[in-house]
Amino acid sequence: MVRRTGGMDARAKWEKPDPKKDLPSPLEQFGHWAKRRLGINVAIWQRTVNTILLLSILYMLMNPTAQTVIAPSTDLDPSGRTIAWALTEQWLKDEPLGANARIISWNGSKTIRLKNGSDGVKATANTLIVDSDLGWWKVTATVRDTDGQLAGWPAVERIGIPDTVSPNGGDDWTGMLGSLQPSQALTTLTGQWATALMGDDSAALTVLMTDPDPNASYRSLGLGHVENTSIEKAAYLDAGRVDRNNATSDRALIRVTITLKGRGEQAVQTQFTYDLLTSNPDGTPRILAWGAPGAGPDLKDYMNRLPANAIASDTTGTDDDTAADGTSKDGSR
Repeated sequence: MVRRTGGMDARAKWEKPDPKKDLPSPLEQFGHWAKRRLGINVAIWQRTVNTILLLSILYMLMNPTAQTVIAPSTDLDPSGRTIAWALTEQWLKDEPLGANARIISWNGSKTIRLKNGSDGVKATANTLIVDSDLGWWKVTATVRDTDGQLAGWPAVERIGIPDTVSPNGGDDWTGMLGSLQPSQALTTLTGQWATALMGDDSAALTVLMTDPDPNASYRSLGLGHVENTSIEKAAYLDAGRVDRNNATSDRALIRVTITLKGRGEQAVQTQFTYDLLTSNPDGTPRILAWGAPGAGPDLKDYMNRLPANAIASDTTGTDDDTAADGTSKDGSR
């Protein structure tokens, strides 16, 4: 028979418990304790915290913090600019570049290092643009910073200017869907706009613009009477309601040349060119904005309206009794 001792089988071998194998880890013990005492499931909280940390890391990777960029400072009155301008004006009085020479602009400067014996000398080379009867010039005057004297006589370079002012209108806009054949309604509206813009009736221009802002106003230029308005080119914008199949939309750009009557009996005609942003070009068109040639893609709706509280006063730049084309109010010249 097998003898039992204290209710235990004598043949059973007793082994000391191994805490590393038989007992839960300290973290598991803390988890059980927290769940019993505080009602907190540590495992769930660990997963939640890990998830939040992972999402935070992903967000920072996808949205890096913008680096602080220190904008370079601009010296609006660099050393030697005023002196170079004044000394160049004195030099131009002797007509080295021909008669009627005048400084048009200051186009920047460059610091240079010179040497006078064993001493270093700091100087500034200032570039000036000059117009004279002999043409356009880039004049560089180098001024010593120590005493404001010229380091030598100015150096000049001729600026090439085209002989004629005839524009080259062969360039097209970018981002267009296709060319547009202007309708009669669009052509008529363009002529009305040109007349209102170049004339001296700001109220008429404001009415023509049909701005949805009831307080909006536009200012006419008062330059004269329009003799002719021509649409040089027109194209559908890739914006608004687009019809991809037909390469059309309800937005279009047009290039317009305006010809004004000459002022006085011997005066020649003058011309101006604008890019116009229009809506509904194939229906009842509207002009939304205008700008310089090439600016078409950047035009914004009603960008030409006057600022709030601005007064659209009408001035022609001539005497009160004389129109812009030289004709008096009673029709005589």
